Amino acid sequence: MSLGGIVLLHPVRSLLLALTLLALTPASALADWRRAESQHFVVYSDGSERSLRDYTARLERFHGLLRSRFGGPAQDDLRKLPVYLVDDARALRTAMPHLPEGIAGYYTASENDIFAILIRGRDDDLLLHEYTHHFMANVGQGRLPGWFSEGLAEYYATATVSEAGAASFGLPNPGRQRQLQQGRWLPMDQLLRARGSFDIETETGRGMYYAQSWALTHWLLADQTRARALGVYLNAVGAGRDPAEAWQASFGIAPEALEAQLKAYMRGRLYYSELNIPPVTPEITVSTLPPAWDAVILPLINSRSPRPEEMNGPALLATARANAARFPDDALALVALGRAERSWGDSAAAEAALTRTLELEPANVEGLLLMAEIVEERSALASDDAGTDHERGLAMDLLRRALEAEPTDYRIHADLARLRRGAEDYPTQDDLTTWAMAARYAPQVMSIRGDAAIAMLQAGLFDEAAALLTPIVNDPHGGPGVQRARVLLAQIEQMRAGAGSD
Repeated sequence: MSLGGIVLLHPVRSLLLALTLLALTPASALADWRRAESQHFVVYSDGSERSLRDYTARLERFHGLLRSRFGGPAQDDLRKLPVYLVDDARALRTAMPHLPEGIAGYYTASENDIFAILIRGRDDDLLLHEYTHHFMANVGQGRLPGWFSEGLAEYYATATVSEAGAASFGLPNPGRQRQLQQGRWLPMDQLLRARGSFDIETETGRGMYYAQSWALTHWLLADQTRARALGVYLNAVGAGRDPAEAWQASFGIAPEALEAQLKAYMRGRLYYSELNIPPVTPEITVSTLPPAWDAVILPLINSRSPRPEEMNGPALLATARANAARFPDDALALVALGRAERSWGDSAAAEAALTRTLELEPANVEGLLLMAEIVEERSALASDDAGTDHERGLAMDLLRRALEAEPTDYRIHADLARLRRGAEDYPTQDDLTTWAMAARYAPQVMSIRGDAAIAMLQAGLFDEAAALLTPIVNDPHGGPGVQRARVLLAQIEQMRAGAGSD
C-alpha cells in the first residue's frame, strides 16, 4: 500500500525483506574496487592492486599458451572477457546465490553477458578450465565430442606459464586422480557417447565424467601415435559416425577394454609437457572505480542472471533503490536501479534512472541497451503503425549509439538484428551480417547462434546455418537448444537432398 509516496509494508514481509536486504549488503566498510584492462581481459577486484596486476598478467600468459598450441585468429578484435574477483564465499553468493556450497567460482555465457566470477586465490584452475572452452569457441573448435572438450579443458587447467614464457601443461590433477582411485567408473562406451556431463544422471557420475575425460585426454596426448589416431577419430565423429564404433576403428581398442588401459596408465608416473612460448609482457592499465561499486556491483550481477529462479526480485529492487539514493549521481547505481525497476518495479522509474545515466555518461552501453529494450517494448503499445515505427526508430538510434561506443559487444549486434525481425524485407543482407557479427563476437552463446542460424535458413544459406548449429549440438553443457538444433540440422539435410534431386 502507498500513502503520499510512502510505501507501507506488512510487518512480517518488512522483516523478511530487511533480513534479505541485509544479506545483499556488505557488512564491512567500503572496499576499493579496481579495474585492470589488458589485451584480452578486463579484471575487476576489491583486493590489492598488485594481486590484480599479477592475476591479469597470469591470464594473458595462459591465453598466450593456448594461442601457441591451437593457433587461430589473434582475437585482438574480440570483446574482452570480464572477470570479477571477490573476497569470500559470501560475496560470491551475493552475485550468484544459486551456487552450491564448495564452489569457488563460476563462468557464464548468456544473452545478458559473458563473464567469470570467482573467489580470489581459490580454485584458479576453474577459470583456466572455462577459459579453455571460451578460447576454443573463439577459434572455431565447436565440433569436439563432449568428453574431449571437457578433458582438454581439464588438461590445460593446471598449466603454468612463467614471465619468460616457460610453459608447463598436462600437469597432474590431484582432485581428479582421487576421484579415479576412489570412485566407480562410468562404462567407457557411455563416456564416449555422452554429449556432455548433462547426459549423466547422478552428481557422482558427472564427477567421474570429468575425471575420466581428463584421464583419457591425458593418455591420448602422452603418446604421438595415439595423438595421431585421435585426429582420425575426431574426424570420424565429426562426420557423424557413432563415437564408440569410431573409437574401435581408430585405435583398435574396444571401449570395454579401454578402462583397464586407462587405470594402468593412471597408476604409473604421469608425464607433462613443457614448451617455451614467446614471453608475454602484457600492458595492463589499472584504475580505481567509484565508491558505489562496492555496494552495487554484486547485486547487479545477480539481477542480470538469465534465470529468474536465481533472483529475489523484491530484495534486489530494494537494494537498488537504497544504493541509488546513496549514490544519486553514480552511473552504475543508476543502471542497477533502471534494471531492477524495469524487472520488478515501475517502468517510469526505470526510464527516469536510465535517462539520468545517459545524461551523466552518454556512451554508457548498459544504459543504452536497457533504454532500447524499454523503448522497443513501448512500441508494441503504440496505437498505430506510425507510432510503432517511431518507437522502433528511437530504439534503433539507441543501439547504434551503443555500437559506436563498443563495436565488439555481441549484445548490441543481437539486439539490432532482433529489432529488425518484424520488417517485411527481413532478413536483408545487412541483417545477416549483423547476426553473423553477433555470433562471431559470442560463439559461446548458443541461443544467439541458433537465432543467427534461423536467419540464415530463411535466406536459404544452408551451409552457414549448419556451421552455426553444429556447436550447439556438441555443446558439452547441454541446454534447451540442443534438441532444437538437431531438428534444424535434420531439416537442412532434407532441404539439401531436395535441392539435389531437382
